[in-house]
Amino acid sequence: LAVGRAPGSAQLALSFRNPTVASLDSRWRERLRTTIAGFRHVRWEDSITVPVTTLDELIRQYGRPRFCKIDVEGFEVEVLAGLSQPVPALSFEFVNGALDQALQCLEELDRLGRHEFNVIAGELRHFIWPSWRNPELLRQWLEGEAEGIASGDIYARLVV
Repeated sequence: LAVGRAPGSAQLALSFRNPTVASLDSRWRERLRTTIAGFRHVRWEDSITVPVTTLDELIRQYGRPRFCKIDVEGFEVEVLAGLSQPVPALSFEFVNGALDQALQCLEELDRLGRHEFNVIAGELRHFIWPSWRNPELLRQWLEGEAEGIASGDIYARLVV
C-alpha cells in the first residue's frame, strides 16, 4: 500500500540492487540519476502496481498519529497533499539536488497550520540546530543549498 494525493493505484519502481530507493515518482528517479553521483549507478529494473490511499484515509481508519515519518523517495509532496488536517509532528526526507521538493512540502504544511522546524543530516541522530526554526528560516536554508548536506530529514512540529 502506498500513500499519495488521492486513492487509486500507481507503479512502484523497484531497484533490485538498491531496494531502499523504490519510488513512485519517475521524474525524481531520473532527476537524481542525472544530478547526484551516488544515484548514477541506480537502476530501476522492474515495477509493480500498488494500491494508493491517503493520509486522511489512514487517519480515518486508525486515528490521528502523534508523529508521522514520510520517507517515500521523491513522493513526499504527494503524500502531504493527501492530508487535510495537521498532525502534531512529522518528518519528511530531503535530498540535495531536489530541494525544490522540500520547499513544496513546506507549502503543503503551511496550508495545514503553523509549524516550526529542525533538521537531521543524513543518518545522524541529532538535530543540526539548537532551537527550532520558523518556516522562513528553513526556506532560506533550503534555498541556500542546505549547507551542502546530501540528504536528511526535516522535522516539523505544530505550533498551537
